[in-house]
Amino acid sequence: MTITKPVRILVIDDSAFIRQFLTNILNEADDLKVLATAGNPLKAIDILKKQDIDVITLDVEMPHMDGLEFLRLLMRSHPKPVVMISSWTKTNSEIALKALSLGAVDFIAKPSMGFREGMNKLKSEIIAKVRGAAAARVASLKKPEDSVSSLLFSQPEKGLKETTDKVIAVGASTGGTVAITEIFKSLSPYIPGLVLIQHLPGMFTPSFAASLNEAGRVKVKEAKNGDQILPGHALVVPGDKSLEVQKSGAKYFVEVKPPLKGSIYNPSINHTLFSIAEAVGKNAMGIILTGMGDDGAKGLKALRESEGYTLAQDEKTSVIYGMPQKAWEIGGAAKQVPLEKIADEIHFWAGLLKKEG
Repeated sequence: MTITKPVRILVIDDSAFIRQFLTNILNEADDLKVLATAGNPLKAIDILKKQDIDVITLDVEMPHMDGLEFLRLLMRSHPKPVVMISSWTKTNSEIALKALSLGAVDFIAKPSMGFREGMNKLKSEIIAKVRGAAAARVASLKKPEDSVSSLLFSQPEKGLKETTDKVIAVGASTGGTVAITEIFKSLSPYIPGLVLIQHLPGMFTPSFAASLNEAGRVKVKEAKNGDQILPGHALVVPGDKSLEVQKSGAKYFVEVKPPLKGSIYNPSINHTLFSIAEAVGKNAMGIILTGMGDDGAKGLKALRESEGYTLAQDEKTSVIYGMPQKAWEIGGAAKQVPLEKIADEIHFWAGLLKKEG
């Protein structure tokens, strides 16, 4: 007698209720088994590295990375049969067609009203389409040669689980808004969480955060007290305030406080970097960009002494070479890098890009 192993399923949806609901439906079938669930694509990537999955059910709108972007990367680097299960597919046929063009086997529209009753009615369809996906043949999409993201599933040294526990801090002053914007245009959306300390008055930091959010694929907002530092997200320190990074268990969060007394810089790059050196240490990366004065130099040195990785922008590409120069002269920066190479350095450190040779 031949014993057939059940189809191993990964359910990806940001709603814990929906994940459990789909798990219950699929596990009722003897030939199907939900092996794991994930609330976002970053968690799913970690699961796929550790477990053999036959079929994936995938939502579209999720934190850190939307389902279509995840699907595109999956089919380039680690192709699996995927069934899209999302309310988007019913209201926006273009989303469904895009998912199919990217390699999804099929899709199911979540009911817009009466979810529990509606999903129960779709029970047989969900089971049938997952079974059909298990029998489908999927092929890898062609990888662009210059795609940083396509290396996502082939990291020999560092996995995404490790990068989610990391923090990147960028400090800048004169010329920094343009420099940071240029870096953000090239950043992968899967990088560790960032804290941005730009010398700006409080009336300007919300607009700066909003402009950065539009510039690239990393989600950016002005920091609020208690915000968690999350992968694929950046927090801009509010002008005329101070910010410290704290650790709680395996999570990092920020404390936004009144301006520092006696400091000519608020926000203070040094103050934030000192807190990162203490709370994050070797799992942190610190970068000092263009700016007048010496803010950040001592904080960067403290981070380097805590085994963090530190960089300073080079003289040629700095609008004002004051802050990077001071960080380099006192031994705070391990390396000087031109502006156009900083995004690559971040990707290398995060394990999202492999060094040549």
